Amino acid sequence: MLRYLIYSLRIRRVEYRIAELPVFLIPVLMTAQEDSVFRSAEFWEGGCVFFFLFAFGDLLNCLADRHLDAIYKPQLTEAVLGIGIRGVIAQATLSAVAAIGLTIHLAWQLDRWILVPGVAIGLFLAYAYSVEPLRLKSRGLWQLAFYWFGLFTGPMLFVTLLFDPLPAFPVWVVSLAFGLLQSGIILVNTAEDYPEDSQMSVNTVIVSLGLTRGIQLAAWLTFIGTIVAVSALIMLYGSRGVLADHWPWLLPFAAAASFDSICIARLNSEVVRSNHAAAVEAVRKSAKLVPVWMTTTAIGCLIAVAGMFFV
Repeated sequence: MLRYLIYSLRIRRVEYRIAELPVFLIPVLMTAQEDSVFRSAEFWEGGCVFFFLFAFGDLLNCLADRHLDAIYKPQLTEAVLGIGIRGVIAQATLSAVAAIGLTIHLAWQLDRWILVPGVAIGLFLAYAYSVEPLRLKSRGLWQLAFYWFGLFTGPMLFVTLLFDPLPAFPVWVVSLAFGLLQSGIILVNTAEDYPEDSQMSVNTVIVSLGLTRGIQLAAWLTFIGTIVAVSALIMLYGSRGVLADHWPWLLPFAAAASFDSICIARLNSEVVRSNHAAAVEAVRKSAKLVPVWMTTTAIGCLIAVAGMFFV
């Protein structure tokens, strides 16, 4: 039973939850009006739906990639085979049913039925990312579209709709720009597997574009995402009448996002002027920092919206 529990946690990729928690809390703080929200059903049920969706995607990804992971991530393959294919499918099915069931309850309570098709689309995208015949992770730029809307912007907009049926324009822009920024960062992580993915004909966005153009795209996405996200947060501060002594709360996010953008721009310069082997090595070194970049950026954005919420 203990081993089954360990395997179940492993294929849910719980190591990513630290970075995912701010993705849930950022839209809460952008749209909720009072701190009583943290005791509400919308907050707790919405949080469960949010993490059930991510668990569903992680379970299917580990299941679909069990043969590929046997070479590069054997601990995931061990967990899938230890639970059994039927067992993983059952866990994924239960996650999907729980997400839909809780969403229907929320939609009924809030009279906001748009939440149900929103979650249904999220489940479909999570399925389509890993499973044939769509398998978006092997469809070039469709993989990037999934990163942007499936991992970040879509879930954030779902959370905003829990607390505000008509979110303000800057809220939408922050969600889109934050997703763009994080997608640019995660492209570096995708690029780390370029030689293996290319060899095994896994047509990721990096394989489709090539390593050099893929890193160039990552640099542009992080730069544009940083500029637009910071600008939208400034607009949001202004529209909410945030006092001047709270504006320094924006600095951690601006600093973290700018630092990440500069690091990826420098990586891009190194990749452009290096031969293939040196470029691959440079990307692999930078990819080790991706979890730090993503987490610090997410926490920085959380601090920024907290400065607006706790006025």
